[in-house]
Amino acid sequence: MKRNASVPAALLTGLLAAAWGASPAQAAPETWHGTGQVEFHATSTLKDFSGTAPVEPFHFLVEAHPETVTAGGTATVAVAVLDSRHAKRDANMRRMFDADRFPLVSGVLPLSPLDPAAPDGVPLRLTIRDRTQEVPARVSEWTRQPDRIEFNLEFTVSLQAFDLSPPVFMGFLRVGDAVQVHVRVVLTNPAST
Repeated sequence: MKRNASVPAALLTGLLAAAWGASPAQAAPETWHGTGQVEFHATSTLKDFSGTAPVEPFHFLVEAHPETVTAGGTATVAVAVLDSRHAKRDANMRRMFDADRFPLVSGVLPLSPLDPAAPDGVPLRLTIRDRTQEVPARVSEWTRQPDRIEFNLEFTVSLQAFDLSPPVFMGFLRVGDAVQVHVRVVLTNPAST
């Protein structure tokens, strides 16, 4: 008897949908591929700086309805690839994040409507080192095609809230507590390719 290879995938999608709170009346979310790019902007007593990092490839559950899109999942960024275009500053960032013990920063977006007009944004659960905080993230620049969804997530990270102590240079040069983060997310539907 020939086994149906799609059964395990369908079962996994159903279990993930249940875990994200989909009701039986809702269509099961589809698994889409995701890519992303992070930009961060920090202040300093001497000179503000910014940097980038790629998001590791990930999967999101997506419910694409005619009027709305709901999406959720987990994405990670490797601390080792945070790049502020200054080797010593990058080494200090890796020490601050304790990259040897905690090599990844992760963000979990519960299955949520991607609504740029939502006043409270979406509830992003961010984990840095061994601490997790819910950070409100605003959705912006949302675009949709049948097989592709793009949007930005914008949020502020308080270093103090994650018990991070930025290094001090020459006794007085200090990085500010609030770091602005901008993530460009691209989701593609593998079923359409």
